[in-house]
Amino acid sequence: MSQFILFIRGGSDLSANLSPEQIQETVQRYSAWAQKLRAEGKLVSAEKLKDNTGMLLHSKDGRVMVDGPFAETKETIGGYFIIEARDMDEAIAIARESPALGGGSAVEIREIEA
Repeated sequence: MSQFILFIRGGSDLSANLSPEQIQETVQRYSAWAQKLRAEGKLVSAEKLKDNTGMLLHSKDGRVMVDGPFAETKETIGGYFIIEARDMDEAIAIARESPALGGGSAVEIREIEA
């Protein structure tokens, strides 16, 4: 089995427009999905990240630059899931069930190098 990280991208701008009840429903959908993956032995780890607190360090012309918090919410990573899957195809199948995709966010899938 290989490990993959699923980055949940965007969505913090969308959640700002949700009622408390809608936010609770979203949390419950993620919780149910995580419980399902855990029961299947697929979930290694998952966490929500704090909104608008990230910084991006990058090098330009020999200098280290700092960006953040991110100007565009589509750039933010709201959370992650580390899963176990046979291959990328299975990781994609698992990611397709993510509640993020029903809420206008994106899921980036990356294999973790062993």
